[in-house]
Amino acid sequence: MNTFICKSLIIISFFVLALSCANQKNRENNMNKDKKSFDKKESGKIVFDKKIHNFGTLKVGEIVSFSFKFRNAGGSPFHIVEAEKSCGCISVQYSNNTILPGESSLVEVVFDTANEWGNLIKYLTIETSAGERQELQIGAYIENKQFNNLLNKQK
Repeated sequence: MNTFICKSLIIISFFVLALSCANQKNRENNMNKDKKSFDKKESGKIVFDKKIHNFGTLKVGEIVSFSFKFRNAGGSPFHIVEAEKSCGCISVQYSNNTILPGESSLVEVVFDTANEWGNLIKYLTIETSAGERQELQIGAYIENKQFNNLLNKQK
């Protein structure tokens, strides 16, 4: 009978040990998930309301602008460190101020259509101090009679 009790205690001990190891593993997994979500909340995150704007049909020489609104959806502040443009026909204006979590701001894009024609898509890449890069696009159809006349003569 003593051997039966000893064997039973050993088996029960193994079950208890296995359950405690499983619980420890679950706790570690939960801690890792919490840490990942905490890390995500910690960095600043730029989120634009809209990333593409179409100006429609414009006449050559028009100067138009559009403001892309964004907010900091992360858990720490950031600021815009750079705005790379795809051409000299675009100028960009933005605040160098720090954007706190939950705050919003604007990136204004000014598009000068001088010497442009046809369907155009221009790009702008915004980089933040949090290391994020977001691409914005503007598009338009530019009516340019001079270029249209040249094209019609070649036909």
